[in-house]
Amino acid sequence: MSDPESSKKESIYRGIAVSPGVVRGHLYVYRPEEVAVEKRSIRDEDLAGEFARLEQAVIKTRQQLIDIPQHIGREMGNDKPGIFDAHLLVLDDPMLMEQVFKRLKSEKLNVEFIVQEVSDQYVQALSKVEDTFMRERAADMRDVGRRILRNLVGAEHDELQRLPGPRIVLAQDFSPSDTALMDRSKVLGFAAEMGSRTSHTAILARSQGIPAVVGLHEFGREIASGQEALLDGYSGLLIVNPTEQTLFEYGQIEIRWHSIEERLGQLRLEPARTRDGCVIRLGANIELEEEVKTAVEHGAQGVGLYRTEYLFLNRQTLPTEDEQFTSYSNVARAMKPHEVIIRTLDVGGDKMLVAGEHTREANPFLGWRGVRFCLDQPDMFKTQLRAILRASVEGNIKMMYPMISDLQEVKRANELLNVCREELRREGKPFSEQLEVGLMIEVPGAAMIADVLAEHTSFFSIGTNDLIQYSIAVDRGNERVAHLYAPTHPAILRLIKNVVAAARAKNIWVGVCGEMAGDPVMVPLVLGLGVTELSVSAVALPAVKYIIRNMNMADAQALAEQALRCGATGDIAIQLETFARSIAPDLMELVKPGKSKP
Repeated sequence: MSDPESSKKESIYRGIAVSPGVVRGHLYVYRPEEVAVEKRSIRDEDLAGEFARLEQAVIKTRQQLIDIPQHIGREMGNDKPGIFDAHLLVLDDPMLMEQVFKRLKSEKLNVEFIVQEVSDQYVQALSKVEDTFMRERAADMRDVGRRILRNLVGAEHDELQRLPGPRIVLAQDFSPSDTALMDRSKVLGFAAEMGSRTSHTAILARSQGIPAVVGLHEFGREIASGQEALLDGYSGLLIVNPTEQTLFEYGQIEIRWHSIEERLGQLRLEPARTRDGCVIRLGANIELEEEVKTAVEHGAQGVGLYRTEYLFLNRQTLPTEDEQFTSYSNVARAMKPHEVIIRTLDVGGDKMLVAGEHTREANPFLGWRGVRFCLDQPDMFKTQLRAILRASVEGNIKMMYPMISDLQEVKRANELLNVCREELRREGKPFSEQLEVGLMIEVPGAAMIADVLAEHTSFFSIGTNDLIQYSIAVDRGNERVAHLYAPTHPAILRLIKNVVAAARAKNIWVGVCGEMAGDPVMVPLVLGLGVTELSVSAVALPAVKYIIRNMNMADAQALAEQALRCGATGDIAIQLETFARSIAPDLMELVKPGKSKP
């Protein structure tokens, strides 16, 4: 039995920040009751009735899975959000239903028991897969199985729509439909023991502007509904029973944040221009068509990185050319006249296709991924290239290839692109002859031969996340070495400088779409090194624009030169933070407070 006094002590749980914001309120601990299912035998003459019950439950489940995205669409101003397509695919999986039918006939047990057993087996199998992305898809299977089961027994689904009042909702895990159907007027934020930045739940939270933290360490049963808590979606903290001192510190932060938020909001339609007149293109990174609305609301001047792999994941079949054309066209029209840079399919690593060919690899991040995968799947690659070309007449579209490591890959990709152009000309289908094609610089080898690659491209976009971990051999997901992941490592600065120099020699531009571009401390350095375009998450746009508008490019260039002469990673980091505090002290005190947060 727990000590009653311990429930009143401040407890801090650290997780992964997936949707920004700081909220304070009472907890609602969401522990959905599992449907109690008894195992019972049925007679042969009852089989038809059990099949009929299952059919009705599946029909009802399908309608719910259609209604949920429509509900989200009304909230987000989009007619057809596709994030729940994976759930419908699970429901339509012939292997799943065939297994239920087969066991129902052979074992002659009640259908709800069979459904529960089969779905649990699927969930357990997916949970044990080494691939992170596939493990996260266990949540889709769990959600669909639970929904069918509840429809079979007539149980309710809407607990989170009937909250007693404004609450921070806490759970071991949230299904995507849990997140989507929360009563937004009563949900302050949510925290979960499971999940990652790429989970459906995290994507939906960011899209709906709900502060969220996932990946918390086990919080146990000592946390109960009604306890007071603080949720910090910037630092990834859940603080239960915060002390008066903690509340005071966060209260001060909140006051300052609201003050600066007003100023940031006023910049939405202003250009990202430095004090000495240099204009920077500032775009948003998006994964889903639905995120365009949020990007525009935060002042995006285009899309600097459209991650197209989210059209391909969680599907039993690959997206058709027309499906892709529709998505790319919708984004292009929504952003017109601003540019939309579409990255061709970048699967592999931690993002594996369900449909199509893929293999288990010992080291997938150094394996069959990015443009390597696409070049080995020419029919699939051509389908995407044709869709992008066709969409290019709908707006200002550019395209780039990911994970380029040598010139031969660029030439082979461009050969396929030219084949697609010729096919579309013969078919009489319009496309832009001026479509710009760029390269992502994520591999150190590519950065070193940037002068060679620059002759065969219209622009470079530096993916700093992979470039950093490949350059200094640090896996950010490995807790033992994650602290060594350093954007300020001198090697990274020199690689970026080399890419910029090569681009300037050929009169092409360079952008950055990795996390360095969204960090207000790093932005002056990146721009000082000669980068002219930044693409960041939508929520980071206002702060990045604020930094740009408070700096002089001449000072940023001097800062970059000073950093390039410095050989110590830590010393460079100190220089950058000192500079950022000198030009935007109010913002920096919130983003990186001098005194660490509780």
